[in-house]
Amino acid sequence: MTFVEKFVKKPVTTLLVFIVLVALGLYCTFSLPLDLYPDMDLPYMIVYTQYGNAGPEEVEQSLTRTLEGSLSGVTGLKKLQSRSMTGMSLVIMEFNYGTNLDAAANDIRDKIDLVRSYLPTDAKTPITIRMDPSMMPIMMLTVKGPRTPEEIRTLSEDTLKPRLEQLDGVASINVVGGRERSINVDIPRDRLEAYGLSVSTIAQMIGAQNVQSSGGSIESDEINYSIKTNGKYTSLEDLKNTVISYKTTASDGSSAPSVVKLRLRDIADVYEGYKNQSTLAFLDSEPSVMLMVTKQSGKNSVAAAKKVRKAVEKLNKEIPSDLSIVETYNTTDIIEQTVHEVVKSVIIGALLAIIILFVFLRSFKTTFIIGLSIPISVFITLMLMYFKGISINMISMGGLLLGIGMLVDNSIVVLENIFAYRQTDAKPTVSAILGSQEMVSSITSSTLTSVCIFLPMVMFQKQLGMMGQMFNNLAFTIIFSLLCSLFVAVALVPVLCSTYLPLDKMSEKEHKGLSYGINRAFDRFFINLGNAYGRGVKWVLHHRKLFIFSLLGLLIFSFVSIKWIGFVFMPEESENTISLDVTLPKGSTLDATSEVVAEMQQKCWGVLKGVKYTSTTVGGSSFLSSSATTNEATIRFTFYEAKERKPGWDNDKSAKKKVQEFFNDFPGTQVKFSQNMNSVGSGGTVIEIRCDDLNLLRQTATDVQKALETYGSDFITSVTSDLEDGLPQAEIVVDRDRMYELGLNVYSVGSEISAAINGTTASRYTKNGNDIDVVVKLAEKDRKKLKDLDSIFVMNSFGSRIPLSSFAHVEQTTSPVTIYRQNQSRIIKVTAKTVSGVSLDIIQSKINKIINDNIPKDDAVSITISGDFADMMEAVVKFGAIIIMAAILVFVVMASQFESLVDPFIVLFTIPLSFIGVIAIYAITGTKLNVITIMGVLVLVGTIVNNGIVLVDYTNLLRKRGYALEEACIQAASNRLRPILMSTLTTVISLAPMAFFPGEGNTSMQPISLTVFGGMTFGSLMTLFLMPTIYFIVNSKRMKKAEKKAAKKALKERKKLEERGFTQEDIDHMEGYSENIVARTAASKDVFEAAKLEKTEKSENPAPVKAFVSPIAETSDEAKDEKEEKKKGKKKKDKKSSEKSKEGKKEKKNKKDKKHKKDKNKD
Repeated sequence: MTFVEKFVKKPVTTLLVFIVLVALGLYCTFSLPLDLYPDMDLPYMIVYTQYGNAGPEEVEQSLTRTLEGSLSGVTGLKKLQSRSMTGMSLVIMEFNYGTNLDAAANDIRDKIDLVRSYLPTDAKTPITIRMDPSMMPIMMLTVKGPRTPEEIRTLSEDTLKPRLEQLDGVASINVVGGRERSINVDIPRDRLEAYGLSVSTIAQMIGAQNVQSSGGSIESDEINYSIKTNGKYTSLEDLKNTVISYKTTASDGSSAPSVVKLRLRDIADVYEGYKNQSTLAFLDSEPSVMLMVTKQSGKNSVAAAKKVRKAVEKLNKEIPSDLSIVETYNTTDIIEQTVHEVVKSVIIGALLAIIILFVFLRSFKTTFIIGLSIPISVFITLMLMYFKGISINMISMGGLLLGIGMLVDNSIVVLENIFAYRQTDAKPTVSAILGSQEMVSSITSSTLTSVCIFLPMVMFQKQLGMMGQMFNNLAFTIIFSLLCSLFVAVALVPVLCSTYLPLDKMSEKEHKGLSYGINRAFDRFFINLGNAYGRGVKWVLHHRKLFIFSLLGLLIFSFVSIKWIGFVFMPEESENTISLDVTLPKGSTLDATSEVVAEMQQKCWGVLKGVKYTSTTVGGSSFLSSSATTNEATIRFTFYEAKERKPGWDNDKSAKKKVQEFFNDFPGTQVKFSQNMNSVGSGGTVIEIRCDDLNLLRQTATDVQKALETYGSDFITSVTSDLEDGLPQAEIVVDRDRMYELGLNVYSVGSEISAAINGTTASRYTKNGNDIDVVVKLAEKDRKKLKDLDSIFVMNSFGSRIPLSSFAHVEQTTSPVTIYRQNQSRIIKVTAKTVSGVSLDIIQSKINKIINDNIPKDDAVSITISGDFADMMEAVVKFGAIIIMAAILVFVVMASQFESLVDPFIVLFTIPLSFIGVIAIYAITGTKLNVITIMGVLVLVGTIVNNGIVLVDYTNLLRKRGYALEEACIQAASNRLRPILMSTLTTVISLAPMAFFPGEGNTSMQPISLTVFGGMTFGSLMTLFLMPTIYFIVNSKRMKKAEKKAAKKALKERKKLEERGFTQEDIDHMEGYSENIVARTAASKDVFEAAKLEKTEKSENPAPVKAFVSPIAETSDEAKDEKEEKKKGKKKKDKKSSEKSKEGKKEKKNKKDKKHKKDKNKD
């Protein structure tokens, strides 16, 4: 019992199996996580080291270089970068994709341990951090109301933050805006001098008094007691009453000396206040507080955001009525919107494919059976995605969309063959078994042809880097969908056909009416189209040189025209927000930055329409920076969604054009568009400048930046660089010899100055369950001017107070903020953001020219250009290799199917032709070629060859049946026109929604759909004419070669006969006799073949062996006409053979008579 027969003989079991699979698919669909892109592992590790108050150059020399030298030997390392800042070193390590980062982390720790003893003693232990996309916030909530920012922050920290951090999926809540609460201990300098104390000493005493420690355990009366010493402050009075020192008063002779306790309240002002402000937050220019929500690693963003939204709804009801929590930014909105648009495109594409099926088949039952394969295959695919761990994202849904048009092909092939059996009046069950069993091998081969296209990408995912990780989901989704369609075609379709596909017979009444008229009109249309196409193929065969050279010229023109279409790295994503990064000169205060941002915001409001929210943050810091960045700010404009947007309101693209005009209105201020959190788009063009001389490096970077700003304004929107203005600095120059004499060291001096000016956190005070920092510092009046530094006292190793002025002096300088290095050499990167739509190759050549014309060459300086163009070229090379490997695999599958090494090459001619359609569709739509286009080409290679396979395979079949070469080419083309049109249209039309109406956020997938649409449309059309032509040319040469070989053989035989003494007349007589025998043998063979064909006509399937692009069941009338034509052809052949036989006999008789006359004459 065959595989198919098992399913057909057990229809109930088969149906139940598919019902269970669909039910599992439905369950898995609602269980699949939702995300914008697939989960990607970023191959980055960071080594973070703190180094007191050391300057950038000291950090670089004594810390960063030592770490770089050791870490450069870590296995799998691709690039080593570092940043040396005041008091901090960051070493950023980029690994090759596919590197085991857990093993790499262990290797990093081992390398650090090797050089730990060589690091400065003041430096803390290096910390290894693994980069994770989940470190970026997924939501931004704003708390607003008529209260001070400090009051709102207190509410946020005490109530909102704890409640939100309890939610599953939420990792942390970062509070921005307002001032953080603290217990401030302000000490006037004169009191420190009076009591001989220092800020550091007082901070140490506070920390020593506010502790809780364990004292072990003790057993008493058979009970084990744990011992705890609780010395934590319970009130602010406890802190004020802390004894700082003891003094003994002199005895008056009559009494013992008394001990005087010096308490904190005696020398300092202790109060509950706020820390120095480092950040400001505004919502629509009103002071507010923002909550940045970060999700847990491995958790789904959409699920976490939904839980936060529900929690915010409850919190809005619980907090004071004059306050409200507003969701001002949510990265998951675009995720849901994007995936919704892709799913909508999938559904519309499926419906359009079914409509195309019905137009061609004009049978509800047939259309239902084939159309049913789409949702069933989709749900089984979703189930396989669930078990493979693939989320519902833009890439995976794009793969499903690309597979929609191909899901029906296998089912059509099987159904058409079953229908052919039904037309011979075979029983339904027998027809289902035989019709599908005959097609199993061919549709399996065809499916493998498409599947093998994606195998190289799956196998070489690591080599493709981030693009490989992204499109791995697409490859698996298409593979799953094609395998599912194969399973449905060989298991479910035969069962449905055995039950629901009776042979329709049209009654007399049905020969009238609208339905009949429509059917006849379609039949007439397809017949006329087929006849016209046949005449077109015949004309092309007779003018094949003109046709081929025309196509070749068109192909060359298409490749030449690429330079006019242009390149971009990634399509520009649409989102409902734009963000501006604003940077003022270093040293700018928080208030100064806030004023510039407010002015800029007002200008933007004057031109923008449809702004929903404007959220602004000024200042801030992160673990990647060594101090608060008071000179930086971010303005984010949030617009209404497309469905809420009124006519004339701006979206992100129109808003960028308007806002960009104000970039140069603020001298000394850098303004640029920041990349959205969800975006994987353009990073711009990067000019890398390397030089060991820091001054020369900075000067060259400045010259490059100025040259680009001056001469590149027509194609560059903004130019930024790692080069930062020198930070205004009061440098304390220490006299080391004098310092050593006084019993001091640099670390203790730096720590005391930092504590006095910035304050030092002595301990934490707990109030109502919340920990508040206790900050000890000099009183504000004693730390306002540079001259106040001279009056700071430092405690030496003997307990004496030494003024700073006795061993150091203050100099006003500027210092480098950050020193950048790459692969162990100093580097500065200048980044140019370019005008949207300008081709990358043009940008690259213009930047090269600007640098060559304006930057003097210096052997000590190295300038290289990287960025989008270099990344795209790298992707082209990698994906080009993948496409070549895929084409080789397709060739192997076709060669195995045809058992020929020539026929696959005929089919492969369709691939370059399809590129004409790709270039044309990009030119028509005005879309730039990009990296995603390459992925579309890979998909196209797997689909375009199927039409050629159909034609070549069916032409071979007709040739075996005795058709002449030209007749076989024309007849095969005419017979397969409808199947090719149907398969092409189901694929192309299903892609139209995504190709031309992608919706906001879906532009990343549009190039794939556009590429396949253009390539399939033009490639399939040209395949209908090119394949017969190439087949005719190749096989004509084969026949000529065979004839030449036969002629050579005949000539050799003739020479041998002449050598044996035969005369020319004898040889001619023997050749005539041989030809007669051959003719009679051929005639007999033709009669035998005709009889055999007529006998097997009812059971023989005219479909091609390889039928991935579906042959369609012809109508009963057409089938009869075809049979009649074949019978007439056989009769003609029989008559022709008989005539040849008679002519042979007559010729023989004439030759005998001539010979007889010659003999008579001789006599």
